[in-house]
Amino acid sequence: MNITQFHTITEQLFNKIELFLDNYVNEHDIDLDYETNGNVITISFPNGSKIIINTQEPLFQVWLATQKQGYHFDYIDNNWICNRTDKSFDQIFSESVKEQAEL
Repeated sequence: MNITQFHTITEQLFNKIELFLDNYVNEHDIDLDYETNGNVITISFPNGSKIIINTQEPLFQVWLATQKQGYHFDYIDNNWICNRTDKSFDQIFSESVKEQAEL
């Protein structure tokens, strides 16, 4: 992967995240807020907790920080996969949003 490919793939991921959050807000009637600033998305929940997602260009990774822990994802076979758990970004992210929305 080169830097141009990485930017394209992470831009697609960020668009997917924003769509997920918009749908989650509408489906669950929750007032969460998110802000994208460059290569960082910060999601703020009504209970004060946050999820932060950012890209790590030198490593070609995406990092996800939740209230409980942090995850590092590598792009493998067209999916972002956690390098510790082998779970997909989508799975960990959706579980984390649900958990922090319910705190």
